[in-house]
Amino acid sequence: MNPDRRKLCYDFKAFVLLAIPVIITLSKLSGHEFIEGNDFEMFPFDLKILLLAAGTIVGILFFLMKYSRFNDMTARITSHKEFPEVFTIIEKLCNKLKMDIPQVGFLDSSIPNAFVYKRNKKPVLVLTIPLIEILDNKELETVLAHELTHIKNCDLELRKFGLLVRFAFFLNPLVHLIEPFISRSREYLADETAAWITSAPGKLASALLKVEDYTFSYNTRKFPASVPPDVFFFECRSCAPYIFSRCPSTENRVRRLLLMKSQ
Repeated sequence: MNPDRRKLCYDFKAFVLLAIPVIITLSKLSGHEFIEGNDFEMFPFDLKILLLAAGTIVGILFFLMKYSRFNDMTARITSHKEFPEVFTIIEKLCNKLKMDIPQVGFLDSSIPNAFVYKRNKKPVLVLTIPLIEILDNKELETVLAHELTHIKNCDLELRKFGLLVRFAFFLNPLVHLIEPFISRSREYLADETAAWITSAPGKLASALLKVEDYTFSYNTRKFPASVPPDVFFFECRSCAPYIFSRCPSTENRVRRLLLMKSQ
């Protein structure tokens, strides 16, 4: 499927799913059910209050989303002169995705990683040196394509909005299932788009496995075996139920990518 059509499908699904807990919560707070029996009952006065409340809440959430500084961190911004090969790949991918080239920064870390965040309302693509060292050029290209797709698809804004909805309607249990589900769906969308524009789903799969293996080996060396593993966040996270996880497992991502490769 064309990336634009795929994105449209995922965006529509995210919008509908995020709307469900908001509508249910507000209707419960209004003291009425929208659907009673087989009839659709209208409550003019209550409906006006409900719509006004919904509009106010959504407006506040969008305001917070726009002016908040989630994911604010410090990464050293670099240039084409320092990493010409990396920038050449990024420029090629941005042309394919029809998007502006973001700022590129490097984070001082011993773990191979890549992610995006916003600094002064501008997207920044952050990499670490170990990532460049352990991946070949094609694997690196697929990883960069994945992260650039997050920028192209406005996933940073959607992630903020999803978290704000989750916070605002934390008493509704549906929110705690829907928001992580949407987050996992956006990761799958970024994987699919990256595989499509690079024509290398197998390379993205191998990159994911390399990063996971390297990270596991590093953590094994870094932390003494005598220390209980549940004191570390990365160990605790793996014990959390999958339905509450905001990121799909590497196993599931690799399985989907290999399925794309076989088609």
